[in-house]
Amino acid sequence: MIGRLHFSTSLLLSYLIYGFLGFDKVSSIVLSIITASISSLPDFDYKIFSWANKKRILFEKTGLKYILFPIYLLILLLIKLFRHRGITHSIFPIIIFFYLSIFFRPFLILSISFLLHSIEDSFTVSGIYPLYPVRDIQLKIPILSNKQRRLQSILSYLFIFIFFLLIL
Repeated sequence: MIGRLHFSTSLLLSYLIYGFLGFDKVSSIVLSIITASISSLPDFDYKIFSWANKKRILFEKTGLKYILFPIYLLILLLIKLFRHRGITHSIFPIIIFFYLSIFFRPFLILSISFLLHSIEDSFTVSGIYPLYPVRDIQLKIPILSNKQRRLQSILSYLFIFIFFLLIL
């Protein structure tokens, strides 16, 4: 899913969620903009995975895996945990952030942002693994494909338009 569609979908849905939770209109608008702005944060797993995989290849080709074995193990752990749509797209960060929001309210924004991102990605052909790394069960409702960039752009503009209609 393209970043713009993550932003617009999270903007619209989080505005509705904050309204449902009893926030006033201005607070709902501000919080939904913040939520939408950080809604692509779970996709940093791909950057971590790519970096760790490059380091793994370097360590294996040069023999550093024998000299720096603890670091090599850490790299392998990062590869396992941070595969794309792995742990950052599971229910675990959502639960942890929600629990932390009981003590420090801003974590609610992170919890909602990660929840919406995971729901949005479940509508792609790749889906998500909501229980990763505990279970490898995939959840997907294959409506969107990365090949449908034009459709995703149209949907993103439509969701922004609906958001503005709601806040007027």
